[in-house]
Amino acid sequence: MKSDPFAEFLEAEVEEVREGYARVSGVVKKEFLNIHGTAHGAYITALADFALALASNYDTKRVAINISINFFKGAKEGDKLVAEAEKISGKRTAFFIIRVKRGEEVISEGTAITLAV
Repeated sequence: MKSDPFAEFLEAEVEEVREGYARVSGVVKKEFLNIHGTAHGAYITALADFALALASNYDTKRVAINISINFFKGAKEGDKLVAEAEKISGKRTAFFIIRVKRGEEVISEGTAITLAV
């Protein structure tokens, strides 16, 4: 999972992975901006999804069946974003909290559901 081609495209860095938890980071590049000059929601969500993939596939092969994310603040070119995914409960169907921060400030947060396959 650490050599995910899409995560490589995003230039995402794996910071921590353990059972039920992962933290990754990435820097907002010009290519990741939207028409407002801020980080595209797809980029922010992709970082959160990569953290989710690492956390949920730690010891069991899983796929995401739902991701819901809310955006609170924007991010600008050059900002370092940190995405975390943490398992809350579940076995075959597992529930996660996903969060993206800029420094200590939460810029997006949501939930995800994964299914063991």
